Formats: sequence, structure tokens, C-alpha cells
Amino acid sequence: MKVLFICSGNICRSPMAEGYLRHRIVSGGLDDLETDSAGTLGIRKARASEEAIEAMAEIGIDISDHRSKGVKSKILDGVDVTIAMSYDHLEFLASRFAEGEDQRLLLRAFENGPTPDANPHDLADPIGHPVDFYREQVQVIARCVDHLIDYLQRQQ
Repeated sequence: MKVLFICSGNICRSPMAEGYLRHRIVSGGLDDLETDSAGTLGIRKARASEEAIEAMAEIGIDISDHRSKGVKSKILDGVDVTIAMSYDHLEFLASRFAEGEDQRLLLRAFENGPTPDANPHDLADPIGHPVDFYREQVQVIARCVDHLIDYLQRQQ
């Protein structure tokens, strides 16, 4: 099963979520999962923000090799579940890529457990904020991704 994380620039939120899920795949032997990330702004080959790299390193996850990419049809091929960080991202996807719309959810839909919440909140964009704000988002991301894994395993 393939999970794609979507945010705006693909330099903060989606690389942190992707990095956390990759870590869980390796540490948890979740060989049936794979992940990727992309951004709606189409930024190409930018590193993850320094604050994102630092916040993830503090929990033992290295995302320093990440390079951003934009959302394209090719990236969406073979994706089973697309996880967006905000309603704006879901709207972007719906307006440009109709196929797969029923498999798109917000990350924070999994904040309270493996059953997606009906009215989740956006994940705040940490760009331009100090590293402490990134740390807060990493905590939310970790909790949501842990529940997302449970959700995905129930889907198989």
C-alpha cells in the first residue's frame, strides 16, 4: 500500500510526515507500506527546511536528504491513500486530479484514533516559525501517522 503526503512546498510538513512513516516502516517491519511526498506549489529539488531537519533529528529521524517535488499525475499513479495537510491541499487535488478523490484525507483526521474524524483541523504550516513550533507539529504528525498506520492495516 502506498501513501502520499501532500503539503504546499514539500519542505516542512509532508517531508516530516513522510520521514516519520518511513521510520515506522523500517522499525516496525511494515514491508507492505511505502510512502512519498509532494507539494502543491511545484517547488523542485529544495531541501527540507533547517527547522524541519532539526526537529526530526531530535526524534532520531534524518530527513536531510529530502528534495522537494511538485504534485503531478505521475506521482499519484499507484497511490492508495493521499494524506493532505490542509483543506486547501484537498481542494487543489480535487481541481486538478479527479481520480482517487475518495482516498484523500487530512492528516489530522487521525489525531484521535484510526477511525478518521469527520471534521478534522488543518495541520499548521510551520514555515517561518521557530524550531519549537516545528517540534509541536512533529508531535501531532507522529500521533496522526501512528493512527494512520492502524487505519491502513485495517484496510488491507
